[in-house]
Amino acid sequence: MSTTPVLLLRPARAGDIDALATLSGELGYPCDPTRFAARCATLLAAPEQHFVGVVEDNGAVCGWIHAFVLTLLEADPTVEIGGLVIGANWRGQGLGAMLLDAGEQWARQRGIASVSLRSAEHRHDAHRFYLRQGYQHVKNQLMLRKTL
Repeated sequence: MSTTPVLLLRPARAGDIDALATLSGELGYPCDPTRFAARCATLLAAPEQHFVGVVEDNGAVCGWIHAFVLTLLEADPTVEIGGLVIGANWRGQGLGAMLLDAGEQWARQRGIASVSLRSAEHRHDAHRFYLRQGYQHVKNQLMLRKTL
């Protein structure tokens, strides 16, 4: 007997942190639980600058999105998708599109006219998904980091 999904899209809350961390690890971003919780708390405390949304299936968090306002000197503000994760058992069911739509709506509510995202070169399925959602490939770039 299968249960009918009961999907709920909502802002993340502190009680979701363990589920968010687990999903991040599933995508290949393992996290230190204490540091992850601290970062998450910082984002949740700044709802004008950061949107962390989750989708639940029958009460279980099965995906999340993090969107944030990016303000640069040389360009108009944009919203950037910092992360979008759907649990393996829920992929291909429209949850990613649902979360992207929520992030885009959050941007519109702030009067921001564009949403950007970055996707690792090897994530070909994700690239196809984003293109289907209306995103356009605008450039390739090299990301550099210096450990301090």
